[in-house]
Amino acid sequence: MPDRQRLTQTLIDLIKIDSPTGEEDAIDVHLSARLADLGATVRHDDYGNLVATLPGSNDHAGETPVMLSAHMDTVEPGRGIKPTLDADGEVLRSDGTTILGGDCKAGLAIALEGLTSAIEDGGPRRSVQVVFSRAEEGGLNGARNLDFSLINAKSGMVFDGEGPVSRICVSAPAQNIVQCHVTGVAAHAGLEPENGTSALLVAANILTRLPLGRIDDETTSNIGVLNGGLKRNIVPESAYMDGELRSRNQAKLENYTDEIRRAFDQVAALYPQATIDLNIWNQYQAYQVGDGHPALDDIAKAVTAVGLTPSMETTGGGSDANVFFEHGIAAMVVGIGVRDFHTTRETARISEIMDGARVCQAYLSA
Repeated sequence: MPDRQRLTQTLIDLIKIDSPTGEEDAIDVHLSARLADLGATVRHDDYGNLVATLPGSNDHAGETPVMLSAHMDTVEPGRGIKPTLDADGEVLRSDGTTILGGDCKAGLAIALEGLTSAIEDGGPRRSVQVVFSRAEEGGLNGARNLDFSLINAKSGMVFDGEGPVSRICVSAPAQNIVQCHVTGVAAHAGLEPENGTSALLVAANILTRLPLGRIDDETTSNIGVLNGGLKRNIVPESAYMDGELRSRNQAKLENYTDEIRRAFDQVAALYPQATIDLNIWNQYQAYQVGDGHPALDDIAKAVTAVGLTPSMETTGGGSDANVFFEHGIAAMVVGIGVRDFHTTRETARISEIMDGARVCQAYLSA
């Protein structure tokens, strides 16, 4: 049975180790030591992702391992975090000047405690591969650079979702990145503006033609960055746009990508003196799991075993799970007891994180 006090201390210890994206070495050392102490063989790929393998009990010898996964990095502001537990010992939060880092330290803690408890209880236990990735935030870069030749698992759990562990993400979108550099013609804004072509005006014209926001229940689009220009008295020569398109439906993703390209082409025809350099590429693919899928049934069985009711849900966000599915590993995201990801209001509920550890142990003991 998972130990609440130990789990809470593990979570607090992990939160206190700064690990913003690109600076995961310290937490990697801590996690590697913890997993080695449990008897796991710990390896790292060339990108620095941590892959630990632990054989199961004798009655599971020779079986394909299952995967437990979470990511080691956090977003900013995530340095010098001061976690504080409320008087009831239930809600953990930062002092309000930083994130808490529950995303994804709670996921790491769940995997560690679930595995530790399964070993301590001494019952039948599956073989397991623990995959703790780097640089998940902002692009799933750790998973995308993971050496999959080290991975034998074909199914698993990714501890990286909001809310309780009973929330199982059965569908997540693909994401296309949309980036553009616009080059206009600079001119003095007071003396000869007619001799210039404003790159910002070109970009603004493009924006008015793009499908943005929530397009439908499966598809969203956003331009998150628009900048350019040097000074108020210069017609801006350059502008930069950075955005994305997401959909859980591949046909819609392709159709709206084509619509975006047409919008850029239309504006390019209006401003022949400007150069519009558009680049669109796929960051990750969608996944969708239907009723009766064995990997889903496996997770749902573990959730039910601890007295919770599985809730099959869709999401508009991407995670390492998207990359795992691309490589034939049906590893689904579940909740980690954390709310308000990526904000200074972020909280972690210890009882829900305990539920996560209980489900993790049940999954390993199936």
